[in-house]
Amino acid sequence: MLPGEQLEWLVEPKVDGLAVSLLYENGVFTRGATRGDGERGDEITDNLKTLRSIPLRLHGKGAPEVLEVRGEVYLPVAGFQRIREEMIAAGEEPFANARNTAAGTLKQLDPALVAKRPLEIVLYGLGEISVDPPPTQAALLEWMKAFGLRTPKFTRVCHTAEEVMKAIDELDSIRDGFGFETDGAVIKLNSIEQRERVGYHSRAPKWAKAWKYVSEQAETVLESITIQVGRTGVLTPVAELRPVFLRGSTISRATLHNEDEIKRKDIRIGDTVLIEKAGEVIPAVVKVVLEKRPSSAQPFPFPHECPVCHSQAKRDPNFAVWVCENVNCPAQLTRRLEYFAKRGALDIDGLGGIVADKLVERSLVRDPLDLFELKLEQLATLNLGTDDEPRVFGEKNATKVTEAIKRAKTQPLARWLHALAIPEVGEETAHDLAKHHPSLEAVRDSAMLRDVVALDRLHGEAEESNPRGKRNKDKTELEKQKLASRHAEVIAEANAAGRRLLEAGFAAPAKKKSATDADVVTVVGPVVAQAALHWFAGESGHETLKRLHHLHIAPKGATPGAGDQAFAGKTFVLTGTLEKMGRNAAAEKIRALGGNVSSSVSRKTSYVVAGPGAGSKLEDAQSLGVTVLSEDQFLKMLADSGAGTGSSNTLSDDLFGE
Repeated sequence: MLPGEQLEWLVEPKVDGLAVSLLYENGVFTRGATRGDGERGDEITDNLKTLRSIPLRLHGKGAPEVLEVRGEVYLPVAGFQRIREEMIAAGEEPFANARNTAAGTLKQLDPALVAKRPLEIVLYGLGEISVDPPPTQAALLEWMKAFGLRTPKFTRVCHTAEEVMKAIDELDSIRDGFGFETDGAVIKLNSIEQRERVGYHSRAPKWAKAWKYVSEQAETVLESITIQVGRTGVLTPVAELRPVFLRGSTISRATLHNEDEIKRKDIRIGDTVLIEKAGEVIPAVVKVVLEKRPSSAQPFPFPHECPVCHSQAKRDPNFAVWVCENVNCPAQLTRRLEYFAKRGALDIDGLGGIVADKLVERSLVRDPLDLFELKLEQLATLNLGTDDEPRVFGEKNATKVTEAIKRAKTQPLARWLHALAIPEVGEETAHDLAKHHPSLEAVRDSAMLRDVVALDRLHGEAEESNPRGKRNKDKTELEKQKLASRHAEVIAEANAAGRRLLEAGFAAPAKKKSATDADVVTVVGPVVAQAALHWFAGESGHETLKRLHHLHIAPKGATPGAGDQAFAGKTFVLTGTLEKMGRNAAAEKIRALGGNVSSSVSRKTSYVVAGPGAGSKLEDAQSLGVTVLSEDQFLKMLADSGAGTGSSNTLSDDLFGE
C-alpha cells in the first residue's frame, strides 16, 4: 500500500477491556460512550466520571477546543480476584472473567455501584479533534500523557519486522507484571499521515494488526469430579486435577461449570486434559486429549440428587444447573450459617468453619435463627472431632460465642438485612435499604421499593407505546393516535412515581438536560427492589419475621426525622489498621451518621481514614488531593458529631476452623 516509503511501527499491549470514547470540550470531560457497533454506543458519562484514572479536566495548557480520545476500560486482576472472593464468600456464583465484569459494571444504572469497582482506563487513540494531531502514534501518546490521560505502560518504536517480533516477545515476557489482562500486542503504523492514506476496512483500520498470544497451557490428569453444594443449593461440578504448575501457581482444581459443559467437551474421569488460566486468572479445562484417553474412561453421570443430603435435585429450566431443593440440606445450612455469622453480617465471632459444620451435623441448628435458642451447655459440650477422637469446644469458647450471639440480637437493621441472605441484597445494598426504612416490616411493605419496580415497568411501557419509536414506525395514523394517548398516560404515571421517590429521598434527579421526574437515579435498582419484595412476600420472609417476633428481635433502621446526619453526603474510605476502633465499628459509626463507606478512592471520596499499614489507597488519596485523617482526627470528628467513640469488642477468628 505504501511502496518504497520509509515505515515505522509502534507496538503496544492489547488490553482486554471495553472500548470507550471520551469527549473533552475546552479541556473539560463532557461525554463518554461505549464503542457499540462502531456507529452508535451507549452513553455512560456519569459512570465513567467515577474512574479516578479519568481526569475530569485536562492538565496543563494548550488543550484543543474539541478532543475525543479512545481506549479501553478494564478491571485489574487484583480487583477482579477480590470481587470473586467476596461473591464466593457470599454464596454467589462468581463472575467468569474480568472483561465481562468491567462491561457489565459500566452499564449499571447507578454510578454509586460503579464507583465500588476498581475500574481503570488506558487511552491510545483519537476520534474527533479540532486541531492537527501529532505526526506519529508515539508522539500522540506523549501528547495525551501531558494532559493527564492514562496511556499504555509499554511502547516500542520499530523499523523492521525483526524489531517488531522482538518487541512482541519482550512484551510477552513482562506483561504478567502489569496487573491487568493483556491477551496480545497491537502493531500500528506510526505515521498518522501514512495511516490516513492507507485507510480502513469496513470495521477495522488497515494500518493496525493484533498479535494474539497463545494462552499458556498444561496437560494433567483429571483424577475425579466432585460436586459442591452452594448456599442456594446449586450443584457445581469441580475437576480434581493432578497438581500442575501454570503461570505462577500450582493448579489442582478447576470448575467445570455445569452438566452441559461436561457433555459438550466429553470430559471423563481419568482423561488427560489441557488446562489454561481463562483470562490469565481462572483455571479452566480447555479440552480432552483424546489420544491419551484410557479405555476404561466412561461418560460422567451427573448426579440428579444432592451428594450431601441425597435429596432429589431439579434442573433449573432457565439455567443449565441442577439445584438441591431440600432447604434443610446440611451443606446449604452450613454455608447459610457461616454467611449469617460472618463479620459483615451479624459478626458472631467464633462461629466459622468446623463449629458451624458440627452444629448442623449434630442437629443443634436447622436454621440460622436456632442460634438464639442454643444453651451454653450445648455449645460447651459440642464435639468438634469424631466419636473415636472427640475434641470438645469447651466452656470458655462457648461463653464467647454465646455473648456474641446475644450481641447479635441488637445489631442494626443493615446487618440483619445482609445476614438474612435476601437475593440481590449484599452488604452495601443492605445499608442503603436500612437508611430509608425503620424496620424489616417497613422493607416488606415499602412503597419506595414498589415505586422502583413500577418505574422500571413504566419505562418499558413508554418505549413500547411511543408512536415515534422505531418499533411503531409502520403503524397506521389511527394506531399511532391510540399509542400517543397510552404513551401520555404512561409518562404521567412514571413522572408521578419518580416524584414520590424524589420526595422520599429514595432517588436523585438525573443529570441530563432533558430529564423529567421519571428519569431519576434510585437508591437501589429494580432487580434489587423486586428481589427484596418477592423474598418478604414468600414463605421464607413470612416465617423469618414470625420467628424474629417470637425471639423478641426487632432490628432498628432509619427513623424519619430523628437522629443526627452529620456525615450525610460524605464518603469515607478506611485503610490500614485502626488501633482504637475496629474498621467494622468505624464503618457502622459513619453509616449511622448518614455517611457512606467505599472500598476504593475516587474524586468523590470525602475523607480517607488511614491507620498504620495503609497502602495504595493512601497513595491514591494523596495523588487526588483527598483529605486524609489519622485515626485520632477521625475519632475527634466522631466526638464533635456527638456519636461517641466506643471501640469494637470483636473477638479473634474461630480457633477451630477459620
